[in-house]
Amino acid sequence: MQKPFPISRQLRMINNKFREIGDKNLQKYNLTAAQLDVLIYLKSNGEKEIHQRQIEKWFQLKNPTVTGLLNRLEEKHFIVRKTNPEDRRYRVIELTEKGEQLLGQLWEEACNLENRMYSNLSEEEQKVLMDLLDRILNSLSEPFSDVAK
Repeated sequence: MQKPFPISRQLRMINNKFREIGDKNLQKYNLTAAQLDVLIYLKSNGEKEIHQRQIEKWFQLKNPTVTGLLNRLEEKHFIVRKTNPEDRRYRVIELTEKGEQLLGQLWEEACNLENRMYSNLSEEEQKVLMDLLDRILNSLSEPFSDVAK
């Protein structure tokens, strides 16, 4: 008998293990993997203005979750939120100097973890995996209809 939902179980276990390793490595910085993800997202967008809604969309998270992440990052002085002078409804999220320095320290650790995760896969296998994962994510992102009708 086949185990129920083997792919979703594996994906969940990979995510849990990745978060566990990441959180353990980040404890000394008083940071979580989710908080680091936000910092990396900000850094990777360079000088582009980033607003909370962009973070919500990129990570597919709800507003209260992102608000909590940003609040904690701001409390730790890794980010600042500034009111956009052209549209006061939006607040621009920026890395602070402390956030930039932290990312510099963590970059090598993050790259090592990423490389470890894919170390048993060829470049071609990595591309295929990304394509498959994108397809799964896209299918889950489509409106859900009740299949049990």
